[in-house]
Amino acid sequence: MIDVEQAYTILSGVPTAVEVPHFDKPAYKIRGKIFATFNIENKWVTIKLTPEQQTIWCEDPSFYPVPNKWGQYGWTHVDLNRVKKAAFIGAIETACHNIINKEPNRKRK
Repeated sequence: MIDVEQAYTILSGVPTAVEVPHFDKPAYKIRGKIFATFNIENKWVTIKLTPEQQTIWCEDPSFYPVPNKWGQYGWTHVDLNRVKKAAFIGAIETACHNIINKEPNRKRK
């Protein structure tokens, strides 16, 4: 279990990440892409994984797919009341690396 303050410190400490409002909740972006949103009231963080990564992370019961269409795309809730700090940090790093390692979209002229 990690508390809200620890989660905030971890999310805010991601290099090059920017905190922005997203539907009345903090969201964290790298290169303009959201990798996590923070639902402080319900004590969960939602992260963007690939569907394959989601399957692996969800072997831990503190991770579960978002229960709608977004979950099919890899969006995953992390229950702060259950997750171990090391697992949380690892999942955040995975979500960040997905954006950092992705080729930027090329705009057509």
